[in-house]
Amino acid sequence: MLRSRGVAIMAVFSALAVASNYALLAFPQIKLMDSLVFVSAYLFGFGVGAGVAIITWLVYGSVNPLGAAGFPLLIVLMVGELFFAFSGALLGRRWKRSAVFGNGSRFLNKRLVLGLTGLLSAFVYDFWTNAIDGLLIYRSIEGIALRWITGVYFALAHELADFVFFAFVVPVLIVAISRVSYVKSDGTSI
Repeated sequence: MLRSRGVAIMAVFSALAVASNYALLAFPQIKLMDSLVFVSAYLFGFGVGAGVAIITWLVYGSVNPLGAAGFPLLIVLMVGELFFAFSGALLGRRWKRSAVFGNGSRFLNKRLVLGLTGLLSAFVYDFWTNAIDGLLIYRSIEGIALRWITGVYFALAHELADFVFFAFVVPVLIVAISRVSYVKSDGTSI
């Protein structure tokens, strides 16, 4: 992919992710950002997805009405978001990027796989970010356990929302963006 095209794709996906985060601010832990990072990596590779994850957290983590994330936590959040880019690139390669979603039971199976991928990626993200946050705040193993326990409600909301978004929104985004961006079934683009 041309370098300038990759930068443009990262800018568009990052802008969509940040804008959707602000739009959904009233609903804690329910964000389209994870889906957009996943889709960008699914269609355009890990590098683009990682770029979207990092740019999105740089902006959203720094300019946030709920408060800025701060240096160490911002890095933790960026690394956590890379799990979505990794799973998107991996599944995109396995399914030949846009090798898409026909009708019938195969389509339902792919939706279920996508939903479970979103749920598991969110679980890993929540596990990672809560553990490191607990370590940063309390500087102990007990602090990690405390963050896991106190964060259960938020983690469950995040994981269930990602399951729904990945099962129902991600397939639509993959098909629509594949058509617009001319991503071929082997993952290359015109």
